[in-house]
Amino acid sequence: MSNKPLSNKPLSNKPLSNKPLSNKPLSNKILLIMRNTYAWHREHIETLERMGLEIHLATGVKQAAADGRFASVIPVPEELEGESMAAFCADEARRLGITTAITFYDSDIAVTSRANQLLGHTWPRPQADAISRDKKLQRTFLTEHALPAPRFAGVTGVEAGLKAAEDFSYPFIVKPSALAASIGVSLVRDRDELERALTDVARLAEEWGGYFPSDGPEIALIEEFLPGKEVTLDGVVVSGEFHLVGVTNKMQMPGPYFEEDFYTLPFRTPEEEPELVAVAEGIVAGLGVEHCLFNAEFRQDAQGRYRVVEFATRMSGGQNYRNLREVHGIDAVRLYAKAVLAGDDAGRRAAVLDGEVRRAATPRAATCIKFAYRTGTLVRNNPGDAYHSPYFRSYIPASKPGDRLRRAPEGWYEIAGSLAVAAPYRGVEDVDRVERIAAELDERLDVVMVPPVAVPPAVRGAA
Repeated sequence: MSNKPLSNKPLSNKPLSNKPLSNKPLSNKILLIMRNTYAWHREHIETLERMGLEIHLATGVKQAAADGRFASVIPVPEELEGESMAAFCADEARRLGITTAITFYDSDIAVTSRANQLLGHTWPRPQADAISRDKKLQRTFLTEHALPAPRFAGVTGVEAGLKAAEDFSYPFIVKPSALAASIGVSLVRDRDELERALTDVARLAEEWGGYFPSDGPEIALIEEFLPGKEVTLDGVVVSGEFHLVGVTNKMQMPGPYFEEDFYTLPFRTPEEEPELVAVAEGIVAGLGVEHCLFNAEFRQDAQGRYRVVEFATRMSGGQNYRNLREVHGIDAVRLYAKAVLAGDDAGRRAAVLDGEVRRAATPRAATCIKFAYRTGTLVRNNPGDAYHSPYFRSYIPASKPGDRLRRAPEGWYEIAGSLAVAAPYRGVEDVDRVERIAAELDERLDVVMVPPVAVPPAVRGAA
C-alpha cells in the first residue's frame, strides 16, 4: 500500500442519543486506527502494550497481519473515507467488544473522533480535528479567536496565487494547505519563484490528493514570512485542561526550502514557555476539545513575538515522543490513552491526572533527532556503528533499499531514516553538544547510497 496519507471526507458532528459508557467496566481493549504506515509510531504502540491493553489494528498495511503486537488486524477497504470509514471502524469495534478507538496518524484523527462518537462517547470533537487538518481553516480559526498568526491568503491554483500575491511584499511563504514536515514549503523572493512554488504545490496536491481536505478548493497558502526562530510545542488535554509536555528547538533555515532537522530538547529559552502555553491554552479553549494530544508550531516575527504557524490535535510524530518523555518525565501517550478509555466518567478522568502530569523540575537529559538526508539510490539502511555509541537511542528507517532519495525541491522529506540520540544535561550548552553528537553519529550510520548519475545537458535535451 502507498505511504501517501489518506483522505478524510467531511464528517458529521451530529449529537448522538447513545447513553454514555461510564457505567461500564473499563475495558482493556482498544481499536488503533492507522490506515497507513504505523512504523513511525512504534514507541506509541509500545506504550499501549505496557499499559496492558489488547490492541486491535484497523489498517490498510497488508503486512500488518503478521505483526504479533496486535490481537487482531482489521483490513480497511481502500474506498472507505470519512463517514463511511468511521461507521466501518465503529461497527468493527462493537463486533470485538471494544468501546474506544485511538490514532496517532494525521489523516485518521477526524475519522477516529467520529468513530468514538458512534461508539457513544460525548467527548470527541470531530470538527476541531478537521480544523487541525487544514491550514486554511486553522488560519481562519486563529483570526476569529484573536490568536497570533501570520497574515495569509488561501489560493486555488497558480493563477489565483499570482493574483493574491499582489497584496503581499516579497519575500513570503508558499505552502500546501495540508501536508506536514515542511513538505512543499518554500520562501519566494520574486514572481518567477512564486510561479515555480505554486506549480510545485499544484503537483503535490495531485500526488497527495487524499491528504488534502475535501471541503474547500484552496490547495495553497500565501503567507507572511516570519524571520525568527521556530519551535514546536507538545502537550496533552485532559477534561478540557491543557498540560505542557515540552517545547522542542528546531533548526532555523533561511529558505528557500525548509527541511526538517535537528529537533533538540530541552528548550533553550524556558522563560518563553508561558507565552507559548498561553496561546496553546487559547487554541484548546477555542476548539472546545475534551481529550486530545496537542501540537503547535511557532515562529517568531521580526519583533521577536511568537506566532502560530500550525497546530494539530495530535503530538509530534516519531522519536519526539520518546525524547519528550526522557527529558521531562511526562508520558503524553499514556495520559491520553487513559483519558479516552475513561471517556465520560468524571471519577476516572480525575484519576488520570493523579501524579502523572508533573514535569520534571530539571531536564533529565539533552536529546536530538537528526534526519538522515541522502541523495541517490538506497542500497543499505541500518544503524551500523552508531548503535554502539552510549548516546544512541534509536534509528527508524524511513526508506527501503532500492528507493531513490532526493532533496528539495526535486523531492520533499525523502530521508533514509531518523536518528535519536541523548546525552547528560547540565546546562543549555549541552543542547548544542547533543546536536554535534547527532551529526557525528549520522556519519556512522550504515546508510549506503549509489550516487545519482549526472546526465549531460545534451542528453537531457535530446528527448
